[in-house]
Amino acid sequence: MPSLRLFLAIETPPDIRPRIAAIRDRLETSDADVKWEPDEKLHATLKFLGSSDEGLLPEIVSYIEGVSKQSDPLHLKYAGIGCFPSRRAPRVIWVGMEDLKGNLTSFQQEIESALAPLGFEREERKFHAHVTLGRVKGNRKIKGLLRKIESITFESQPVEIREVALIKSELRPSGSIYTTLKTIPLSK
Repeated sequence: MPSLRLFLAIETPPDIRPRIAAIRDRLETSDADVKWEPDEKLHATLKFLGSSDEGLLPEIVSYIEGVSKQSDPLHLKYAGIGCFPSRRAPRVIWVGMEDLKGNLTSFQQEIESALAPLGFEREERKFHAHVTLGRVKGNRKIKGLLRKIESITFESQPVEIREVALIKSELRPSGSIYTTLKTIPLSK
């Protein structure tokens, strides 16, 4: 059976996406060696499933729906700009997300637990909700980029997230292409 490269994500709300894209555009002027994400890829990954047997898709959706039906909508604020793993060795540039009601991390952990019986390994790293702006490819002009990051403050208005998306990622020579396969409501 063919396999699909999948992940579960929170899609950035349409009223916030242009503000995050503007930050990315401003950082891009540093001319640092970074591969910047296009607008349509500005999302927060909850769980990367990787290469998954296409025949498992109905079960994956069912397990996610089971968790989502027990979850209240998420109340978030997009705030802060930073990098992983550290400022001394940046690899990923991001906009952070604040969990205003404290249920995002528990929802993410419940997704991890729900999908484990299907063979999806739990993520070892601590969950840190963020939207990836770009991935650092080399050290060229990184110091200037870090200065720009320090000069920008960002905080969105609070938003309510009422659904999550199961997304297929197709790797192509020109870059990956994302297709939303299913949106799943949070409906406790």
